[in-house]
Amino acid sequence: MKRETAKTNGRIAADYEALATKFRARMRKADDKAQAAATKGKQEALRRRSDLFGQAAKELEDKVAKLKAAGA
Repeated sequence: MKRETAKTNGRIAADYEALATKFRARMRKADDKAQAAATKGKQEALRRRSDLFGQAAKELEDKVAKLKAAGA
């Protein structure tokens, strides 16, 4: 049972890491678009999008750390 739990936690952690990486990429893309945006309103919207992707990535990275700590 413990082996199966560790194996499952490992797969979940790997998937979370992959998703966090995608979110970080989307965050950087939104930052780049915000810098190039013509209007202040568009800049604010893109920066908020960037913040949300950054928060989501951070939460996933925190979950990965917990899963790895539980498996150690």
